[in-house]
Amino acid sequence: MGEPAFGVLGPLRVKADGVTVRIGGAKPRAVLATLLLQPNGFVSVDLLTEVLWPGGAPRSAVANVRTHVRTLRQLLPPAAVAALRTEPGGYALDVAPGELDALLFERRLAQARAARDRGEDAEALRGYEAALGLWRGGVLQDVRSSVVWDPAVARIEELRSLAADECLEVRLRLGDYAHLVSGLRSRLTESPLREDLWRMLVHALRDAGRVAEARSAYAEAERVIAAELGVEPSAPLRAIGAEVNGYAGHRRSATPAPVCQLPMDIPDFMGRAAEVADLEALLSTAGRHPVVAAVSGPPGAGKSTLAVHVAHRVRTAFPDGQLFADLAGTSECPREPAEVLAGLLRGLGVIDGAIPGELGERAAMFRSRLAQRRCLIVLDDAVDAAQVSPLLPGTGGSAVLVTSRRRMPGLPAHACPLGLMRYDDARALFGAIVGTERLLREGADADRVLAECGSLPLAVRIAAARLVNRPGWSVSTLADSLRDERGRLGAVRSGELEVRAGAELSYRHLPEPAALAFRTFGDLPDDAVPGWLVAVATGEGGEAGGAAGGAAGGLETLLDEHLVEVVGRDELGLNRYRMHDLLRSYARELALTDHQETRMRRRLAVIDALTALARTANAAMPTRFLGVLGGDRAGRGDAGGGPPGAVAALVRERPVDWFESEHRNLVSAVDAAVRLGRTDRAAALAIELAGFFDMRGYYGDWLRTHRLVLDAMPSHDGAGGAALLRNLGQLHLYQDRYEDALTSFDRSRALFAELGHRTGEAVAAVGAGSVHRVVGELDSALRMFTVALRHFAATGDPHGEAVARNAIASVWLERQDPEAAAGWLRGALELSLVVGDRHREAQVRRRVAVLHELRGEPQAARRELEHALGIFDELADLHCAAYVQQSIAELCLRQGESGEASALLVGALAVQQQLGDRRAEARVAGLLGELHDATGRTQTARHYFHRSLATWRRLDVPDEAGLMDARLRALR
Repeated sequence: MGEPAFGVLGPLRVKADGVTVRIGGAKPRAVLATLLLQPNGFVSVDLLTEVLWPGGAPRSAVANVRTHVRTLRQLLPPAAVAALRTEPGGYALDVAPGELDALLFERRLAQARAARDRGEDAEALRGYEAALGLWRGGVLQDVRSSVVWDPAVARIEELRSLAADECLEVRLRLGDYAHLVSGLRSRLTESPLREDLWRMLVHALRDAGRVAEARSAYAEAERVIAAELGVEPSAPLRAIGAEVNGYAGHRRSATPAPVCQLPMDIPDFMGRAAEVADLEALLSTAGRHPVVAAVSGPPGAGKSTLAVHVAHRVRTAFPDGQLFADLAGTSECPREPAEVLAGLLRGLGVIDGAIPGELGERAAMFRSRLAQRRCLIVLDDAVDAAQVSPLLPGTGGSAVLVTSRRRMPGLPAHACPLGLMRYDDARALFGAIVGTERLLREGADADRVLAECGSLPLAVRIAAARLVNRPGWSVSTLADSLRDERGRLGAVRSGELEVRAGAELSYRHLPEPAALAFRTFGDLPDDAVPGWLVAVATGEGGEAGGAAGGAAGGLETLLDEHLVEVVGRDELGLNRYRMHDLLRSYARELALTDHQETRMRRRLAVIDALTALARTANAAMPTRFLGVLGGDRAGRGDAGGGPPGAVAALVRERPVDWFESEHRNLVSAVDAAVRLGRTDRAAALAIELAGFFDMRGYYGDWLRTHRLVLDAMPSHDGAGGAALLRNLGQLHLYQDRYEDALTSFDRSRALFAELGHRTGEAVAAVGAGSVHRVVGELDSALRMFTVALRHFAATGDPHGEAVARNAIASVWLERQDPEAAAGWLRGALELSLVVGDRHREAQVRRRVAVLHELRGEPQAARRELEHALGIFDELADLHCAAYVQQSIAELCLRQGESGEASALLVGALAVQQQLGDRRAEARVAGLLGELHDATGRTQTARHYFHRSLATWRRLDVPDEAGLMDARLRALR
C-alpha cells in the first residue's frame, strides 16, 4: 500500500500518485485541517468561522468561508475534489481509512493490539512499528492551532502515547533490549517523571546484562524525581533499584495489599437492571478525571443495597482499593466530614499520627493520596452536599458512589434518582421469598401486599418474611394486616410508612427473645455488631450467645424476619449484623419502654464484655505495652458475666484482628460509659485500648479517649487516673511534645507513689527518663531509669527490669562509653529471652549494634541490626522496622556503601513520613542530603537539606536546624 493521500500526523500533507501537492494560504490550509480532523463527518460553516477568525468573525465570514473552500478545491487533486462535498450549512470530506494517516494509524493499532491479546508478540511488534511509523511529528505542527481542534488532537496524541508504551512492553517481553532501551530513553526525554518508564528501563538494562548502566539509570531516576517532585521513588521502583544494587531480599516488602472495605453483597439481589447498568457504565468512565454518582431516593428504596451491589460488580476496575464509609445521615448524629476522612485515610494506609487535625488539611491529604490511584469510594447515607464535598477526590481515576435520601444539586455529581421498584421486579422479589407457586396461586392478594408495601424493597422483604414465618397465614391475611397497620400509622412520612407498618406488624408477632433482641439494637452502637455482643446485651451471654459467629435464638428470628441483615464477616470470621436506620429508629422508641434499670444493665453489660475481651486480647498480644493495664486492677470496673468462652478463645488466637474489628465499637463504648456517668468503667476500657492504639498508630483515638475520661473524672487520685496520665505522656513523647510529656509522666509517677503502686511508679519513671534522654539531659535520664529498675526488681517484674536495663545502657551509649553499657545490655537481652518478649529482644539488639560500632566492629553491628529487623518484620511493626533500616543505612554510609544506604534511607523516610514521626523524618532527610552531597548530586542534596531544615524548625530544635542551615550554606 502506498502512502496515504492526506496526512495530519506531522505537518499537513496532501499527495497524489506519490507526489506532494502544495496547499498554499493559511486559511485554506486551516479549512482542510479542520475537515481532516473530522473525516467523513459534517463540519458546519459556524465551526469553520470559529477556526478561521478566533478573535471575532467579520460580517462577510460566510461568504469568505465559501471563497476559501473554492480556493481549496482548486488546489486539491481531482480525486480529493470529488470527495469534498457541500451540504446544507457546511461541508464534509469523504476519505477511506487508507487515505488518511490518522485513520490508518488507528486501524494498524487495533490490529497490533489484537495480535498482542492473542499472545503473538512478534506480529504485534510489527503492527505497533507500522502504526507508529506513520507519525512524522506533532499533529498538524505547521498549521496555526485552534481550540476547536483540541479534543480531536488530544485524543489522537493520547493514542500515540499509549501505542508507544504498549510497543515498549512487547519489546520487553521479546527481549529486544537494544531498541527497547533507546525507545525508553526517548520517551523519558518527553516524560522524565514517569516512574513506570524508569522501572522498565532499569529492568531492561538489568536483563540485558548491563548492570552498571541499570544502577546508573536508577540513580538518575532517583535524582530526577527528588529534584522535580521533592519525593522519593515509589515502592515498585525502589524494589527494582534494590535488586540491581544487590541488596534485594533483605526484608519483606511492607507494601500493603489494596484495601477492600465493601460490605457483603446481597446474595439474592433482584431487579433494578436498568439502574445497575447505568451506574456501571457511569463508573467505568473514571479515568483521567474522577466520577461521582449520587443515588437518591425514599427510605427503604434499596439505595445502600444497590450501591454495594454495583460496587462489587465494578471493583476489579478499581485495583487500588475500595473504601466504604457510613455517613449516618439519617441518624441522630450524622458523622462529621473530618471524622470520616480520618477513617478513609486509615484505609489508604495513613496512621493516626500522620493525619492532620484540620478538616481542610485532611481533605487535601485525601485528594493527594487518591491523585495517583484508581479507587472506588462508597459513601452511604449522606445528609447533604456539605457533608460529602470534602470527601471527594480532585484528580485521578477514582470513582465515588454516594447514597442519600435527599437530592444534592450542589454536589458535582451525576444524579441517579432511585424511585419505586418496578412492579415486575417487586413481584419477582416477593415470589423469590414466599415461593413462585404461592405467588401464582394467590396472585391477586400478592398484588394487594405489594401495593401496601409501596414497591419498596425493604418493605417487600419484611412482609414476605412475615408470611414465610407464619405458615398458617394466607397472602390475603397478610394484605389485610398491612392495610390495618398503615391506617394506624397515617401520620408517618411517606416512604417510612410502608417499612414501619411491616416492622410493627412483625414486631408484635415476635417471640419475646426476638422482641428483646430487636429493642436491644436501639441501645447498641450504630456500627455493625457481632452476634455475641447482642447476646451479652440481651442477657444470653454464656455459651448460648456464642458459638463463634453464630446468632442466638432471638437474633436468628430477626434474621428470618429480615429485621436485621448480615453485612459480612470480621477479621475473626464472625458475622456482623446491622439494622436498617428506619428499623433502628423504631427499636430506639421501643427501648425507651423498657425499665430504666433494665436499659442501664444492658448498656453496662456491653461495656463490661468489651473491657473483658480487651483484657483477654492484651494478654495475648505479640508485643507487651509498657503501661499499667486492667490486669493490675487500675480503675477496673465489674466485668459481669463477660463474653462467651468460644469468642474469648478466638480473641486469644487473634488479638490484633479482634481489636481492629471492634475498633469503632470500643471507642463508642468509652463514650457511652462517660455519658452514663461510669468513669471507672470508661477509664478501665480506655487504659486497655492504649496498647492497641500504640501498636497501630491510632493517635487521634488514643488522645480523644484518654482526654475524654480524664476530663470526666472528678479527680485523678486513683490508679486509673495515674495510668491514663502515663499513657498520655507516652503519646506526647511520640509526637515531640516533650514539656507535656514530662508533665504527664511526673504527675502519674507522683500519683502511683501515693498509692504505693511501685510498678506504675516504675513505668512512669521510664517515660520521664526517656524524655530527659531525648532532650539531652542524660544525668536526669539515668536517675529516672535507675529508680525504675529498683521498683521493677522489688516487684519481681523481669520484663520491666529488661526495659530499665536497656534504657540505662542507652544513656551510656549516648556518652560514647560502650564498656559501661555492655553489662546492662547483656542483662537486658537475657531477661528478654527468658520472658519470651521478642519485641523487647529486638529493641535491645538495636542497642547492642550501637555498642559494636563504638567498639569498631561494623560487621557484628550489622548482624545485630539484621536480626532486629527480622523480628520487627515478623511482628509487622513498620515503625520500629523503619528505625532499624535507618540504623543500617547509617552504618552503610559510614562504611562507604552509598548505594544500599540510599535505598534504605529512602524506604525509611517513606515510612516515617507516613507514620508522622517528624523527628525521624528530619534526621533521615538530613542523612540523604549528606549522601547526595558526598556523591556529587548537589541539587538533590539541597532538596533533602531544605526538607530537614524545615522539619527541625517546625519542631523548634534550633541546634539541629542550625546544622542543616550550615550544610545548605556550604553547598552555595
